[in-house]
Amino acid sequence: MDLKTLNRIDKLRRLKSRGPRTPKWLKPYHLLFMAFLTVFIFGAIIKLLEQKP
Repeated sequence: MDLKTLNRIDKLRRLKSRGPRTPKWLKPYHLLFMAFLTVFIFGAIIKLLEQKP
């Protein structure tokens, strides 16, 4: 095997091991904030539905 093929295989292996890159807005803290926000919104909707006779 020549050097070009070895480099290509190495690059593919490194890309595979890194895995898919997460977008900037999906970082852990943002995800936590979004989860808290959805729970809060659902709670508000349920409260509004309970108030209606």
